[in-house]
Amino acid sequence: MYDIKKMTLEEKVGQMLGFAFHGTTYTEELRKQIEDIKVGLVIYFKDNCLTPEQVFNLNKEIYKNAKIPPFVSLDQEGGMVARVTEGITQSPGAMAISATNNPKNAYHLAYNMGKELQLLGFNFNFAPVGDINNNPKNPVINVRSYSEDPDIVSEYVVEAVNGYSDALMMSSIKHFPGHGDTAVDSHIGLPVVDFDEKRLYEMELKPFIKAKELDLPGIMVSHVMFTKYDDKYPATLSKKLVQGLLRDEIGYDGLVVTDSLTMKAVFNNYTLEEIVLNGFNSGDDILLLCGARDIKLQTDFYETAIRLVKEGKISEAKIDESVARILKYKKQFIREMDENFDCIKEQLCEKNAVELAEKVSLDSITLIDDSKKLLPIKKEEKVLIVFPKIQVVTLVENDEFGLMSLAEFMPFKCDKMYMTLSPDEKEQENLLKKQAEYDKIIYCSYNACFNPTQADLINSLDENKLVVVAIRTPYDYGILKNANTYLCSYEATPLAFKALSEVLTGAKPAKGKIPVTIKED
Repeated sequence: MYDIKKMTLEEKVGQMLGFAFHGTTYTEELRKQIEDIKVGLVIYFKDNCLTPEQVFNLNKEIYKNAKIPPFVSLDQEGGMVARVTEGITQSPGAMAISATNNPKNAYHLAYNMGKELQLLGFNFNFAPVGDINNNPKNPVINVRSYSEDPDIVSEYVVEAVNGYSDALMMSSIKHFPGHGDTAVDSHIGLPVVDFDEKRLYEMELKPFIKAKELDLPGIMVSHVMFTKYDDKYPATLSKKLVQGLLRDEIGYDGLVVTDSLTMKAVFNNYTLEEIVLNGFNSGDDILLLCGARDIKLQTDFYETAIRLVKEGKISEAKIDESVARILKYKKQFIREMDENFDCIKEQLCEKNAVELAEKVSLDSITLIDDSKKLLPIKKEEKVLIVFPKIQVVTLVENDEFGLMSLAEFMPFKCDKMYMTLSPDEKEQENLLKKQAEYDKIIYCSYNACFNPTQADLINSLDENKLVVVAIRTPYDYGILKNANTYLCSYEATPLAFKALSEVLTGAKPAKGKIPVTIKED
């Protein structure tokens, strides 16, 4: 790996930056990032990924042109958050995994995912989520979290990180000091919490303390303001939280990366110079700029950092510390790619990996209630599946790419009706009229607890026919008064739909255990 003593200031600053890019080929924009700025990390989004072969070939081109090999990264958490969605083994998401009550599933799924991503040329996955989801109203974490219990979250996080590490995939536990007990999505606003030290150590910090104890390689910092520590800046820009709490107090010496600094929690509240100055001085090692994908902004960010170092406002000694960490983990996790895609294609979607993912998904399906004895669904019954026209709930998802319906996975014909997340009067009236034609109605709820008209419509349906399947947050149960048959899949993915079809029809039992409290006694 490259020798820090031979690096210029400009190269060292470049190593501390992570940029997103447009397109699916080695464009002029990407050339500027890799060859001129010598960026330390590039991050893929869904629209950068057409096929595994295209991703492989682009990564080969990136490495070929990089003087200092970059981290090539993505968010492939599993479940609803995935960037490469075709041609590699998919994984259930965090809450689905923990519903199996088997932490080793987190290890094996992460290992399998890490191995296939590494074959494609990736070396850094921004996962797993270490947030404790103890706030049912959290719009951005929710099912991306393993549990509301910090000890359970810590256990699954450690297994996942170990799986990635054994597959030679760098990882980062997110989002320090915790994004679980917030009701604002930091993609669109600045979450503010006032937890004191005692509360943080008993709850939010536990997975990150475990990361220190076990010397886990990476942590991602959140755009949440913790006012008891810093009432001026969110964690990403806070020296008190990153250098003070994480580095000095907890003693963590792994790689620290920010959440994307173009998210509105930061970008709408601070100037570019404030973001650069505080990001570099807070103790962060890599500063991410993802959402904007604006090469002018990225260049301005880079040049502002160089200027502030030369003006003595950013410490070059601190930059050297960060670059030394970056190079250390690059040496550990960056591997030479195979010569061409044909060399690795047979290692993608291996039978054992696919079967494990399907088994974990099946074992995650959770039956909360069937007091009306409406299950199993029988072939001779006339069944209507009401399925949401799924829209973006958090901007971390894949907004331009549609999802299949559960109906396509049922072993016999079921009618289907698409419904918006907040059904209008006409949609409601249409369904209420049609319900008389059916023996059973399977309503796939999707964040009904955030969409009152969806909840009202479900509560208006005949409870003697109604089967509710929560295909996102399990917390819908708390507001659905007539959901006497209620199942959770925790995610709307082909893996989950296949598993649901088997449970709904009685082909397989529902084995999952709910990892959060969904209705108070």
